[in-house]
Amino acid sequence: MIKIINESFDLENEFKRLNSSENGAYSFFLGTVRSEIRSLNKNIKGIFLECYEELAYTQLDKIRNIALKKWKLSECLIIHRIGKLNLGEKIVLIITSSSHRTDSIEACEFVIDSLKIDVAFWKFHLLDNGEKEIVPQKKKDKEKILKWREIIN
Repeated sequence: MIKIINESFDLENEFKRLNSSENGAYSFFLGTVRSEIRSLNKNIKGIFLECYEELAYTQLDKIRNIALKKWKLSECLIIHRIGKLNLGEKIVLIITSSSHRTDSIEACEFVIDSLKIDVAFWKFHLLDNGEKEIVPQKKKDKEKILKWREIIN
């Protein structure tokens, strides 16, 4: 299941939808808006997320399908928010489920790493001085995706 939404989501409700006695492992990634950009010594008051939804759904579906084929997953849920988000709000949720933890953990990590590089989302920091600045992709995220490309090919 893939959702791109403006409103918040409830982690417990999303988990309940996936919960099954067939699964022995669930891995979660929950991303939230943090207040400080430590490396740049700037404070933010929130973020604004944009996406090209049709393309983003296609890209997320591809990532999800790779995860389902590469690892023995029962399910892979991806929820990503768009619009203005305040400090502490939830941005992204990934839940993977499987019989055993290794598949679930590795797949969850693959999905978030891929999402950060390969999906048409744009993030802007809303700075406490009133300015808005685009958040560039990080070098470490680009390096992580190379590891996954070697694994899945």
